[in-house]
Amino acid sequence: MNINSLAKILIVGSVFLSITSCNMNRSKPEKSAHTDAREALTDWENQKFSMFIHWGLYSIPAGVWDGQKINGYSEQIKGHAKIPTQAYRKLAARFNPTNWNADSVALLARKAGMRSVVITAKHHDGFCMFDSKYTAFDVVDATPYKKDVLKDLAAACKRHNLRFGVYFSMIDWDYEGAAPFVSVRNSDSIPPLHHQYNLNQIEELLTNYGEISEIWFDMGAPTFNQSKEIAALVKRLQPNCMISGRLWNDQGDFVVMGDNLKPDFKMGVPWQTPASMFPETWSYRSWQERPDVEAKIDEKIHDLITVVSLGGNYLLNIGPTGDGTIVPFEKQVLEGIGQWLKENGEAIYGATAAPIETQDRGLITARDGKLYLHIISFPENDQLTVEGFNSSIKSAYLLSDSTISLPHSTNDTGLAIDLKNITNRDKYAAVVVVEYEDELRYTPKNVVYPAEDGAFILTWDNATKFHSFSGHDYYSTKATVVKSRWYLSDNNKKSYQVNLAFSPDAIEPLRLSVNNKGYVIPLTDAANSFKNELTGQTINSVHLYLDGMNVIELSLEDRSNPHKGLNIEELKIEIK
Repeated sequence: MNINSLAKILIVGSVFLSITSCNMNRSKPEKSAHTDAREALTDWENQKFSMFIHWGLYSIPAGVWDGQKINGYSEQIKGHAKIPTQAYRKLAARFNPTNWNADSVALLARKAGMRSVVITAKHHDGFCMFDSKYTAFDVVDATPYKKDVLKDLAAACKRHNLRFGVYFSMIDWDYEGAAPFVSVRNSDSIPPLHHQYNLNQIEELLTNYGEISEIWFDMGAPTFNQSKEIAALVKRLQPNCMISGRLWNDQGDFVVMGDNLKPDFKMGVPWQTPASMFPETWSYRSWQERPDVEAKIDEKIHDLITVVSLGGNYLLNIGPTGDGTIVPFEKQVLEGIGQWLKENGEAIYGATAAPIETQDRGLITARDGKLYLHIISFPENDQLTVEGFNSSIKSAYLLSDSTISLPHSTNDTGLAIDLKNITNRDKYAAVVVVEYEDELRYTPKNVVYPAEDGAFILTWDNATKFHSFSGHDYYSTKATVVKSRWYLSDNNKKSYQVNLAFSPDAIEPLRLSVNNKGYVIPLTDAANSFKNELTGQTINSVHLYLDGMNVIELSLEDRSNPHKGLNIEELKIEIK
């Protein structure tokens, strides 16, 4: 879903909405022991745009060792250049970043429109950018700088109203108790001594640096019990600290996409795209080729819009030099993004994916009562359409100048907007706001209609699927379907019988939701075998709306692990 591959298309971004016409309204959850956790996760999701910082000893060689340019991520130069541990440790004596200024970094994040900062507390090389009592290989004990980088940055973030998070690698190429370093595959197992070492340092990070908004674990192949123990420690020390999915074994609060990747399917859980300025490296590289600043601003704004319109958060990285200088190119890019967000941030912050399906010209999301249409390239005839949109329009205007009103109309196919009044067109993305009456009304693309006998037949093929990622390490993780949804229309009666049949791999109780009313499917008979005829569970007297869209959803009954897949290869639901 890279914006460049969409060849300058329309993207529609926004925030959150309720949808009565599709029966998607959710009543407010009752207060429970987990309410605070849900609120913390919602707060994290609403940040949308944050700063990542890769900075450490590896910033000194900057991608060069023994006069040779070293390919591969420069923060992993110890592995790529096969540098002996003792030789690599000598870099600490040269680490004296006199140009590092934590307040300047925090102010840059603010100017860029970012809501939090996440810094590499410890990368794979094992060097700690914080004062750790469990090793002397840290910024206070091993360098002439003698200052705790994390302490300074955490304080600066607090001064400038930014949330503060830390990156922590679960592998360690320096620690003697770790698995022997073999390659830069980075999915080594974690021996017991190393696991305890990680627990000790995680406790330091969550005890000594104030409130941590997220802890960004990375790599390694921990056991289920190791991942679970780490997650429990984090929540005990800081219950509102969000845990990245790269803790593995489904113990994270949010899914992390692969580096610089965005999903090409619908996600059903909170997620984040980590993005580097350049695909070749995250930390500073002295020989990195840098394009035109304007081109990079354009690229990153489009990526930000794409991620937000798909319902995710965007974590954009910078890589300071060895002396702590922010690379001027990266500073200019962030400032350019921030300038765009000054006028268009309403369409970004707090945004999530709307249920309206992707259009031929782009993506659609919405906020209560509003749509935000991010126009990358204007249509030749200046006529913009949004198929399936059925709500009554109150107004349409340019977000950066609400005095520019745009003619609009709706018909059987959707919404049409005339863009001719927009003469001063944003070079990155112009945002059109559409305000509508009441709740959003729309017609999904994949509506299921009754067969000749009046029955609805639901299968995997006509379902809309929502995903997560599940696995025990980076290389085993795969997309899992955590929820399926069907839209039903044109029914001619109110009460129906539902028959369900599943393949024998369906071994856990399921929940079938019909217009928000839930039914538990115990899978006793249905799990025995899958036959062509319906032999599974039967639910009598299920009610459908005679007017409007009906929404059917299938998920696991036990949602304690939101990343766990339905694990059903064959499915047939007959509503008759």
